[in-house]
Amino acid sequence: MDSTLSFGLPRVDQSGPLREGIALWGELKPLLTQEALVERALAYCDWAVARGLLAIRSHVDVCDPRLLATEALLHVREKVKPYLDLQLVAFPQDGVLRAPGALDNLKRALDMGVDVVGGIPHFERTMQDGAESVRILCELAAERGLRVDMHCAESDDPL
Repeated sequence: MDSTLSFGLPRVDQSGPLREGIALWGELKPLLTQEALVERALAYCDWAVARGLLAIRSHVDVCDPRLLATEALLHVREKVKPYLDLQLVAFPQDGVLRAPGALDNLKRALDMGVDVVGGIPHFERTMQDGAESVRILCELAAERGLRVDMHCAESDDPL
């Protein structure tokens, strides 16, 4: 939901593979403002409810040390609480081991009230790092009594 309704910002994905989409998100992150994030997320929530949705689980990227998107979506969650169950996943978009500070940021997001531990093991540098990220994140979730939501099949790599 931190990227919802952002088509064309800062540009349109030209080729379609997952890596370009992630790179495009990396270009957009420094340009984000809390106000724009909240505005787009609230618009999406209104559209979803108008179409009959009562619950949404959304990932929020925690690799930005500002945790700007986390703060924005926690605000949105409170605002829509009377009519929509918005569950947030602390998602290390750039890899929990690959991105400097990602694990600490993820823990900070959980401390702020994010609901679910997320992961993206195939985006780590090696298969071993991917497996290690799953172990670390599942242990963290177990310690905190939280659910886990991993993106494990989003790779253009045929192996």
